[in-house]
Amino acid sequence: MALSHSASAPQLARTGSGSSATLRASAGAMGLTSSGSAATLANATTTLYDKMTAEGLFRDYVAPKVRPSGRSITVPLADSVERDLQPEVHFALPATPAKERKFRRLSEGPGEITVHHGLKDQKLPGNEFRYGVRGSKGTTAEEAMKAGQLLGVAEYKNSCNEQVYESMRREPLGKPQNRGHTLKMLPEGFGSPSSAPEDGKEVIYHKHLKPDTEENRLMYKKTHNNYAPGERLERNYNWPAEAQDKNFKFGAGLAAAVEGAGARIALNLDVDEDGNYKRTKLVTKVCEDYRHVQHPKLMKKTHPKQGATGPPMHYDHRYGVKSSISEYTAQSCIKGYYSLEEQLPDMDLGRCTKPGRRNVTIETRAFGTPSIRTDKNAPHPSRRSVADECSYGDEPSAASILCPQRFDSMGIPDREFLIRRSRDDLEELMKNVPLDHVNFDELWEQSLALFDDGLPLVSLDAMLYVHSGKIEHHVATSCKGLHLTVPAS
Repeated sequence: MALSHSASAPQLARTGSGSSATLRASAGAMGLTSSGSAATLANATTTLYDKMTAEGLFRDYVAPKVRPSGRSITVPLADSVERDLQPEVHFALPATPAKERKFRRLSEGPGEITVHHGLKDQKLPGNEFRYGVRGSKGTTAEEAMKAGQLLGVAEYKNSCNEQVYESMRREPLGKPQNRGHTLKMLPEGFGSPSSAPEDGKEVIYHKHLKPDTEENRLMYKKTHNNYAPGERLERNYNWPAEAQDKNFKFGAGLAAAVEGAGARIALNLDVDEDGNYKRTKLVTKVCEDYRHVQHPKLMKKTHPKQGATGPPMHYDHRYGVKSSISEYTAQSCIKGYYSLEEQLPDMDLGRCTKPGRRNVTIETRAFGTPSIRTDKNAPHPSRRSVADECSYGDEPSAASILCPQRFDSMGIPDREFLIRRSRDDLEELMKNVPLDHVNFDELWEQSLALFDDGLPLVSLDAMLYVHSGKIEHHVATSCKGLHLTVPAS
């Protein structure tokens, strides 16, 4: 079932037309004239009180011009049973944004495999891609598989030594586990033979099964709420004959009821239920004072019972006894009161302080091998082994791993685009790029003008920058951009 809003939601826009005479009267009461369009009437809203007042459903004889307090329900003027029964058509929910769709539980379409939202739209390398660095030295897969292989007498001695293990006797290599059971199997196989085959439909929908008696049906109806389809709920009430009247109402009625009299008595707090004014009672002052002190009135603070004006204390008085033993306060405990010497690490951190040991020295440096070996020359990443666990301080950061460079999967870092090369090298690189209408001589001259050192060297990034400017100028010219004043050379 599709989720939808109710038709009484005030922020929903209405579509379609059609309104009764009652709705037109409500629209006139709200200030909407007949010249307004159908869309204006469909989008307009009113309150339930104003709608019922315009329809003449209220009869207020006490204060007809005084608006009642509280907040009334907002309803549309063009409300109808059709709109309430089809909210998914007239009040459809907005579609889920594309950026948030993958986080929804029902984001997979028909035939789509359900995966975690973190695995959706991820860019994986191709099938030919392999992680790690290919080295010239190492162990082949064949040598790794043959490691520890025994042949001849050595293999026989090893098998004799392993016969003492329980797992070797119960589950030898290449054979099923021997549990020591003696199995007797019939020629037909395991299990008992079945009887004559029977149709599954006859088992599920048995046509010879007798229906339940009425007594059993009533018993299951009482114990398990097992009602028949469309059966009405019967509570078996014994209603009196007066309840059969169509004008019958529950509750005790008054012999001479006056309309509005009950509300008037409820709003007038100076009279009792019989309509007479409350009689003055003479009570003892001591008892009345006790009642006011012990039982305070609503929204009033409790009496402190320490005099009429409260305890005789100054406004900045603080209860309790001030501590005179300890000099530490709550502020010092929160902010800390340690000196700089006390905040320094211990003297034995990273060094031995026991006398008589060989490493006793007067040096202040920390002994041991550092975690990051900056004291050693790091080998080039292309020559570094995958099994090398030593950290040389040149490992990539988490940001570079999560967001790699543009052509990192091809083994081309971004620094290759910043290296300045000669004209022949760049021309050879440009020949392998299928670009149409590219004048290499013009790109070389404009890229060389970006450098002020006078060397005949240009980086590939500079040529891409000049070429991108030409593409932007060409697109703007074809689209008749008004910001172009000087044509590109």
